[in-house]
Amino acid sequence: MISGLICKFFGALFRLPLTNILSLQGIGIFQMVMSLYSLSLSLVSGGVTSALSKLVSGARAKGQEVKIGGYFRYGLLFSGCISLAIGAFFFIFSNFIAVVQGASQASASYMLLALLLPLGAIIGVLRGIIQGYENMTPTAISQIIEQAFKFCFGLLFAYLFSQSTGGGVFGAFLGITIAEALALIYLTFVIKKSKIKAGRYNVRKEFFKAVTPLTLSNVILPLAFAIETLIIVSLLANAGLSGEDATTLYGLSSGVVGAIMHFPLVISLSVAVSLLPKISFLSAKKDAEAEKRVVGKAFSMMWFLLFPLVVGINSIARVLYPLIYPSVTGELLTIACQLSLLSGIAVVLNGFSQVLNSILQAKGFYNYSLLFLTLGGIGKVLSLIIFTPINNINIFALPISNIVLYSIICICALIKLGSAVKINFFNFSLPLLSSIVMYMVVKLWLTLSSSIFGIIGAVILGGLTYLILCLPLVLEYSKDFKRQA
Repeated sequence: MISGLICKFFGALFRLPLTNILSLQGIGIFQMVMSLYSLSLSLVSGGVTSALSKLVSGARAKGQEVKIGGYFRYGLLFSGCISLAIGAFFFIFSNFIAVVQGASQASASYMLLALLLPLGAIIGVLRGIIQGYENMTPTAISQIIEQAFKFCFGLLFAYLFSQSTGGGVFGAFLGITIAEALALIYLTFVIKKSKIKAGRYNVRKEFFKAVTPLTLSNVILPLAFAIETLIIVSLLANAGLSGEDATTLYGLSSGVVGAIMHFPLVISLSVAVSLLPKISFLSAKKDAEAEKRVVGKAFSMMWFLLFPLVVGINSIARVLYPLIYPSVTGELLTIACQLSLLSGIAVVLNGFSQVLNSILQAKGFYNYSLLFLTLGGIGKVLSLIIFTPINNINIFALPISNIVLYSIICICALIKLGSAVKINFFNFSLPLLSSIVMYMVVKLWLTLSSSIFGIIGAVILGGLTYLILCLPLVLEYSKDFKRQA
């Protein structure tokens, strides 16, 4: 979680000047390429990372560490082959994909994915093995390396190549490629020290039984968002917007509002990643009571941290956006604030869906995870198609479709898991009420001062208000932290 917050800090620092270098149109093109890259990366490594994390932790619980070498070997083979094949596809058809998206300037960036994808694939395998030992530190450090050097090299090359919009986007992805290579070097050193036993067990059946549905599951959401990038401009055109206005609004929603509103998801993602090997280990031990305790504590902690962050960001959105994005003023500012409110709901639901999905995977319900994500993805795309062409909705269909997506996943997962998921009413209601009071305090403060110092004061005052009102939970979680430490 700490590394995630650091990475989000670097990510925000990266996006802010990058938006100014590329313009809103350029950041819209950057997001289009990033969506397809995320989809491809999920296909080549997302499911492998989750599968290896579960398989390795399960092997440890059963005293079968000799299998881990086999899992490692199949992980590298599976991810390596798929990443090379998809990378070659992007290299060959880069111009065609860019034209279909309505962003011909993105062609060179797609060609670069032929190198970027294999790097990400190997990183995913190494992280999965290490996480299976319930050791999150190397993953955390590698993520910080990625973000820190992406910030340095991404901005540098984006600026150097910024004579054209497409050149600036290519420069940003070139910096990301260098950062991935450095993270891979670090993880390679870590894995060499792990002394994984080679073993002669044939684990092919176990590996593919886990990795196939998990890979498909990890592809569903990026696929839905990739479809979004392919159809959003034409759908907005049906709502009466020009191509340039449509790209600008998409850049505002995904590159500006999305960059800020997704910040709290660091918390839920950290909980989900850590929960997977833990629940898998306890499930292999058949310790149901310990599972319930861990799940209950995870949900309570996530809600305690996630919800006030979402509320807090919305409380300062109107003064925050013009400060960090000087081009977001007037009508664009009003739209950004309205998008933030809807996106906040989607982010909270997304946080719950991440943790619920991690529990499903840890307990071996791979096919259910795939089914629920598929239903959610279909719901999202249908919502976009139905709502975007409506003139009074247009760009607001994006967060609405995300609300539909994550609501479907959460409802289905809760029905399947049933009594395995319980949240203490007090632990739920106290952060909820405290966040509402915090929101009112911050809004009142900002009526007195909306300068940079006023915003800083509002953040401090809001944080203190929330912590004081939630003091019983603060004390409880502090004791838990000390006990675990």
